[in-house]
Amino acid sequence: MFHLLNKNLNIQLFLLVILAGWSGWLIFSQMNMLPQDGSMLLFQHLAALWTKHNTIVRMIVFVMVLTMAIGVIRHFDKNHFYENRTYMPGIIFLLLLNCGKFLHFFTPSLLTSFFIALILLMYSPNESSAQLKDRIFTFGLTIAIATLLDISAFGIVLFLILTISINNVTSTKDNLILFSGLLIPYIYAFAISYIIGSLPVFVQSWHDLSIFEPAKQLSQLRIIDYATLALFILTIILLAIRDKQFLDNKLIIIRQAFTNNHILLFSMLLFLWLGNVAFPIALTYLILPVSIYMAIAVIPKRRCLLVDLLIVALCVLLWL
Repeated sequence: MFHLLNKNLNIQLFLLVILAGWSGWLIFSQMNMLPQDGSMLLFQHLAALWTKHNTIVRMIVFVMVLTMAIGVIRHFDKNHFYENRTYMPGIIFLLLLNCGKFLHFFTPSLLTSFFIALILLMYSPNESSAQLKDRIFTFGLTIAIATLLDISAFGIVLFLILTISINNVTSTKDNLILFSGLLIPYIYAFAISYIIGSLPVFVQSWHDLSIFEPAKQLSQLRIIDYATLALFILTIILLAIRDKQFLDNKLIIIRQAFTNNHILLFSMLLFLWLGNVAFPIALTYLILPVSIYMAIAVIPKRRCLLVDLLIVALCVLLWL
């Protein structure tokens, strides 16, 4: 089913619009604000903005979701995982996002996924060192803002450091530029808090920060949640193996981009445990890299029925 869909661009575009509309309906009719207790201070300010200007925030979230869908499609196309144009990464991303009910709550994990999409849009592994140098500072600023919203966004820092280290030759100066970009938003936040007399609130927000919530609440999940997690892990492993076999004869730069997807998944899987977003909502952090795995897996015809069953079964369990 998904293999045949991958060959018809018009149907893909139609489904992409339908899924985007479904996302918009969920955002404007179903979405609620996740309790901001124990969250980062900047996310608490967003929660206050949600209370005062609910519709505006919903519109911003909808634009963020569209950006994420475009980002994963663009990332897939830019790295030449498929020789033809396809919207499948965006379709699968929106399908998982909607079926998993991840848009029922406005959470830090959704914001972090948005910043991941921005990084994927900006970064390309085949960039020259000179081109990369021009963007390093921007990467630092972007990621720092993300970490001020969600502590689990430090996973993006790990992803970027590992990716740049593996794919590009960086100097000590480049690393200093990256960390300078990371520090500046924190310096501004500290300075502004000091000037307006809210420094104690800024410090207290770090003291009250809830961490390791996924680990704390792991034992409280429903049986269906455990089944979903098990299938989620199994699906990732099987599709990653299938994708590797498919990409083994591709160009080195394509295989390198696929390795970057492993790094992104590993980084966010590691840091999702640090934050205050509990399971199963915490799976939001993994949807972008998993969408890449699934979109590559539907390309070859061999054993496409197994891929269909895995994707459909995962969507059903996420829905339940």
